[in-house]
Amino acid sequence: MYQALYRKYRPRFFRDVAGQEHITSVLSKEVAEGTFGHAYLFTGSRGIGKTTCAKILAKAVNCPNEKDGEPCGECEVCRGIDDGSLLDVTEMDAASNRNIDDIRDLRSEANFTPAVAKYRVYIIDEAHMLTKEAANALLKIMEEPPEHVIFILATTEVHRLPATILSRCMRFDYRRMPPEVIAERVKFVCKMEHIDIEDDGAMLIGKLADGGMRDALSLLDICRSSDEVITADTVSRCAGLAGREYLFELTDKIAEKDVSAVLGAVDKLYEGSADVSRICDELINHFRNLMIVSCAKDASAILKVLPGEMLRIEKQAKVFSQQDIFYAVSVLQDTLVKMSKSASKRLEFELALVKLCSPALSSSTEALLARIEKLESEIAVLKARGVAPAEPKNVEPKVKNMDEVPAPVYETAPAESALEEMPKEPSGEGEFEHWDDIMDIIRKKNGMLFSLLSGSKAYLSGKRVLIDAPNGFFIDYMQKNDDAKEVIKNAITEACGTRYGIGPYKKTEKKPEDDPLAALAKRAAEMGIGEL
Repeated sequence: MYQALYRKYRPRFFRDVAGQEHITSVLSKEVAEGTFGHAYLFTGSRGIGKTTCAKILAKAVNCPNEKDGEPCGECEVCRGIDDGSLLDVTEMDAASNRNIDDIRDLRSEANFTPAVAKYRVYIIDEAHMLTKEAANALLKIMEEPPEHVIFILATTEVHRLPATILSRCMRFDYRRMPPEVIAERVKFVCKMEHIDIEDDGAMLIGKLADGGMRDALSLLDICRSSDEVITADTVSRCAGLAGREYLFELTDKIAEKDVSAVLGAVDKLYEGSADVSRICDELINHFRNLMIVSCAKDASAILKVLPGEMLRIEKQAKVFSQQDIFYAVSVLQDTLVKMSKSASKRLEFELALVKLCSPALSSSTEALLARIEKLESEIAVLKARGVAPAEPKNVEPKVKNMDEVPAPVYETAPAESALEEMPKEPSGEGEFEHWDDIMDIIRKKNGMLFSLLSGSKAYLSGKRVLIDAPNGFFIDYMQKNDDAKEVIKNAITEACGTRYGIGPYKKTEKKPEDDPLAALAKRAAEMGIGEL
């Protein structure tokens, strides 16, 4: 029977474990000096060598021919552990043996001395899956273990283990393997199996494996049956990708704000049976690359990209501002979460791409900042061409006191007969004394609205609360968002017990230079720059 590559080339010695030298060197030294403990905890992502190291450690502590902390691999004990026939070493999957009865059986068995080996070794994989009762039962024997017993716990979610168990284990954190290390191992396996593979193909396998050697060899197993020579295109096709080129094409269309072209590209990918969730994830990583290039001085030292891709990434990074990149990553990450709950992943992805092409459709902070940055850059270009903005005229404030405020109202206050009985009334007309309490309520209910109201004041005029907000976007936001109006009015009612109408108010008209956002918007209008 054919044996999968990840099983056939599973390391049998500490020296063969790639990318985890910071752990294997310590373990082999402990075995050589006889200072190994009774309980170990191996934690890290999947497929990076946790269970493999556990089995090698079990061989090393029991091997009669151990040398420099390494098992011989040839004796009866080593062969028995490798093929699973040695009963003194038990590998238990806690995902399916997670109940207290399973741990009670383990405790009863652990009291017996080993039949062949020197130590009974219990390897508990996915240890975080143990029930609370089972974990407590395991804790009891870990507190006072028999001298001939060693526990090795492996988990991908260490935060789910009780602190009482963590404190009794020697913990080792396994790292994700760099793509270069995985690529070298892949090329070694290909050499042993007489498989032709190009460097680009091996590197792409290393990147798609996400730090896990098992995933890399599993993907190699698929690729070997596809083409005689494994290339980057072969890997892309076998991994369910539509080729790396689609990332650059989609990004170019997003930069051009060409919605039709973007949707057409998605349709083409979908017809080719591409997984839109995987495409979204890859696009997030692509924008991450653009972010690193735009922010870091030496991006090539951080990015692990295929040869020839760096220049194209640097070229695309110049097209986007940092705010555009942050906005794109935010939208795509939110979309990836929504896909897991949506009936149509394709629709969620298409909506995200339309938002990236038209930031005006989004009211998120990232979208507003991206639009502001674009406006600032356009003004800078006009200045560079010698286009000077007209000097703003100083307008003498017409409103002198509170009674003369001609404030438009978003919603008329309810008639007297409709008002509920008040537990307390604001005292007189003037500055609204409950505004700080109202802001606290708004902060908890609507963070976006709270940020727009930052630094604001409010005044009471009859049956209306007039809001003086320094943020120039506040009035426009309120006119388009009925929910925000309700949030404010409900907060007023909650704070003071009275239902009021609301409206904007400016006690004195500020000069444009006092309000940067208002000045920017006014200058843009005077230069003929349209709404973004």
